[in-house]
Amino acid sequence: MHDVRIEVGLAVRDLEPTDLADLDWSGGPHHIRALAAAYERSFADQVELVLITLGNGLPIAVGAVDFAKRDAAGELWMLSVRDEWQSLGVGTILITELEDRIRRRGLSRATLGVEHDNPRAAALYQRLGYVQDGLVLDGWPEGPGRSYATVCFTYSKPLSLTGAI
Repeated sequence: MHDVRIEVGLAVRDLEPTDLADLDWSGGPHHIRALAAAYERSFADQVELVLITLGNGLPIAVGAVDFAKRDAAGELWMLSVRDEWQSLGVGTILITELEDRIRRRGLSRATLGVEHDNPRAAALYQRLGYVQDGLVLDGWPEGPGRSYATVCFTYSKPLSLTGAI
């Protein structure tokens, strides 16, 4: 038996409208519409959207930071990593990039929410220094006349304005 190590080049960049067609894995058509609406909000400087791709341009992670939702903080939001790329450090790269964008705005706190039934994501956030600080009822439209409701734990993390903690 041999240990094998494979290095893969990744690119971290802003999401573009043309990327939306390749994000069906990220949460279905309602999530794509939410990403498109968030992209529109980016023109008002309220949101930044980040995409991580393989060297061939294939998207493997997407996420956003909302600067309008919380005072003096950026809220990480709509985080998604392709299933086959989970637990390989891609989520950490995505969160680190979003935190850097919060710092660039001169803000020193990141917040996020995670559904109560997503312990893997909660464990990642805790490993990255996020502390659970609340519980909220959240939800979003799922189609005409339908909404999804869930309980989310809220987390926050102080950010050093000089770099990662």
